[in-house]
Amino acid sequence: MRIRKEKEPRKARIKKKGEWKYQAILLVSLVIMMYPIVYMIGTSFKTLSDIFASGLNVFTANPTTANYTTVFASNHVLRLLRNSLTIALIVTVSKIITSVLASYCLCFMDLKHPEVIFGLFTVSMFIPFSVIMIPNYLTLSRMGLNNTLLGVALPQLADAMGIYRIRQSMRSIPKPLIEAARLDNVGHFTILRRIVLPLVKPAVIAMVIFFFINSWNEFVWPMLILKREELYTITLALQTFMDSESGSAWGSSMALATIATMVPMALYIFAQRKIIGTFMQSGVKE
Repeated sequence: MRIRKEKEPRKARIKKKGEWKYQAILLVSLVIMMYPIVYMIGTSFKTLSDIFASGLNVFTANPTTANYTTVFASNHVLRLLRNSLTIALIVTVSKIITSVLASYCLCFMDLKHPEVIFGLFTVSMFIPFSVIMIPNYLTLSRMGLNNTLLGVALPQLADAMGIYRIRQSMRSIPKPLIEAARLDNVGHFTILRRIVLPLVKPAVIAMVIFFFINSWNEFVWPMLILKREELYTITLALQTFMDSESGSAWGSSMALATIATMVPMALYIFAQRKIIGTFMQSGVKE
């Protein structure tokens, strides 16, 4: 006895036939965005003559690690990584602490006009950093924090974006749960540590990665504050290395850029799902 295969509804078949257009658009967009990254990695294994001879070809027939040898020999990469890591850790830890505490206060404490306070936080997200850069620089100069890693980190100890994202996640927690804990004389910090944080853990992890990557990639503000080369971050070293080699060290520059890219890229790959889920959740209203 033959079993008849059910035909797909006509609308579903039409929909599937039309999906290739959107997939083609996504594929083209992916190639456009990923090509510079792949080209950077490929160029880091080329000699100077190969770079100019290969045109837009990503890879070379004779790869070499000489560029990486040059970078590690002359640029104190470990020191650059340490400076970048120090700043990124200070900024990330401070931002996540202030974001979690502020979000908890806005969601579960009896504040006067919490929506107004949250609105002011949100408005600050739309102020360009270039507007407050000079006031920050003058303030740090009077505090004597120029040419210090702390001076780079200090204006970035709180972040309105983090408060916005984590607050949106905390809004999904039922308030009666928090009120029941308060009736049992449980302190706010205990509630935050034992009840709230486990429930918003994915959002917190996502924001940790987000803060770290943003701080790691920062260029303009460290360039303004740091003048001594021993304090340079790895992003600042990219420019100084090009200048020191008369603008011709393309292969070595790409090797240093690849090293600088590996850390944030690895962190993003590790927490990709949590980051995407947090951004999607931030638009869901309770």
